[in-house]
Amino acid sequence: MKKVQSFLEDLFKQSGKYRLSLDEKSQINKNGMNSFIFAKLSSKKFRKWKMDEECVNRVRKAIDIHLKKNDALEIIFPQGGYKLWRLPSAPEADWAEFFNIAYVIKYLAPIASAYKPGVKLTYYLHTLLMELHDNLTTEEINKYIDSFTHLVSEFNKFLPKNFKILILKDADIYPRKEYFEALEKGTKQAKKMYENFTAEQKNHYYKLGALNIKWNGKENWEILSKQEKEKKIYLGSLYELAATGSLPKVMDTIKSEDKILLFTKATGMFIGIGSTKNSIVKYWTGFGVLEQEGDNYYDRILSPSQLELVKKEKYEVIKIKNFIPLKNFTEINVYQKRFNFTKK
Repeated sequence: MKKVQSFLEDLFKQSGKYRLSLDEKSQINKNGMNSFIFAKLSSKKFRKWKMDEECVNRVRKAIDIHLKKNDALEIIFPQGGYKLWRLPSAPEADWAEFFNIAYVIKYLAPIASAYKPGVKLTYYLHTLLMELHDNLTTEEINKYIDSFTHLVSEFNKFLPKNFKILILKDADIYPRKEYFEALEKGTKQAKKMYENFTAEQKNHYYKLGALNIKWNGKENWEILSKQEKEKKIYLGSLYELAATGSLPKVMDTIKSEDKILLFTKATGMFIGIGSTKNSIVKYWTGFGVLEQEGDNYYDRILSPSQLELVKKEKYEVIKIKNFIPLKNFTEINVYQKRFNFTKK
């Protein structure tokens, strides 16, 4: 279907192209570049949650730092460096990653258009953790990294000269042995944090551990007893906590005061922009599809549970020609309706 192909090609090639309006130029002249950049980063058009006061202060400070140095804004978006094994597209990136990259480009394009030094968007990938936490093989993780890297390189071809997308991995910051030593040390701190969590917080991390573990993966954990499996999930929760807050070199590298932090959900440090306009599902644990309403198409990232919910819904598999040369970009599922997963 030509319309589907055109929709995807437009996202691919046009997301980074932006022309400032007369009103935007007037705002810059009246309020200054600092104010304009902050307004775009905090825009409700992209932001899904209210920004915490700590986040507001952090973003303003980072903007100040770069404007004084007259260099590119540094934006960090951390993610899992793997594709959830439960998904049909695993272990490689699929349309979910494609939609996220296009979405974040659109979010930052006005800034690159207004601010000559531009922006550097870095996707930070947790990769080493997945071998321990999720029981994935190095080969599976590398397939994801390679496919995601290739996808980013394809998008970079169509971006303005002052807009760059980079990839940084945990393995780029820590030598392998040192990483796992730091992780184990961080896990002890995470255990103390976990013990003080509410039941709701513990349940959240329990679900993360249970969802991500591939029981018959790098090692066969299916043969473990129920008690041993519960321990694996518990350890997975602690590793998740440790990897996001207890690795000093990572904190120094990606969470320094000059970095603007993005994530699917908001925290004290991160602007929560979701994964696309229509989704908040973490794209590396989701499956990208299109929804059709009349002549219009809308991107959607389905979680494993949402994918199960819509399995009986009508959809058409549309072939995509001469696009991105990766195995998950030769076709896309197009559903004949819009979904609303907020309904109970």
